[in-house]
Amino acid sequence: MSEQDKRERLIVAATRLFAQKGYAAVSIRLLAQTANVNSALVSYYFGGKEGLYKEVLQSQFHQVVARIENIDKTLSPIQRMECYAWTMAQVHQDFPYLLRLGHSEMTNPTKCFAEIIQPNIARLYQFLHQTVEEGVAAGCFRADINPGYAAVGLASILNFYFIARPVANSILGSLENQDGEYVRQAIELYLHGLERR
Repeated sequence: MSEQDKRERLIVAATRLFAQKGYAAVSIRLLAQTANVNSALVSYYFGGKEGLYKEVLQSQFHQVVARIENIDKTLSPIQRMECYAWTMAQVHQDFPYLLRLGHSEMTNPTKCFAEIIQPNIARLYQFLHQTVEEGVAAGCFRADINPGYAAVGLASILNFYFIARPVANSILGSLENQDGEYVRQAIELYLHGLERR
């Protein structure tokens, strides 16, 4: 196994373990056992458990922000909101532990919250806030809309579904392969509330 493979195995194992158990409950020994590598490699590659945790969070959140900030700024505010929704749906497919990692940091913050989580969430918020402001200025969205509330509202509508999906499955029946339908309906209802009548 190459050095890169060992490093990557640690990141993959750590992502799942930190998301499932939280930072404090994961030992270096468990990380190494799960990745099937020598525990000394945690320090060698990352400087210790905290360094590995930072690597996991930076990797996860950087990917999300990069995708959102790549949305074409020449699109209309409505089109950008739609792109945001579909991009976030894809993000949750590609990074299934993202919300659990973020939620864990919000409820039991480490110093990574201020260093990594908060700045990345602020960048996502800024994208939505600016898009709503531009929609109001262009006359596509109602003038009485608070862009801050609207930004938080869309993020909540999309993220809560992916957090609550296991519970929703037990109430509504299997939602397997229905994420797209949820996102379509959620963005339609959301935009209907924003749009100027």
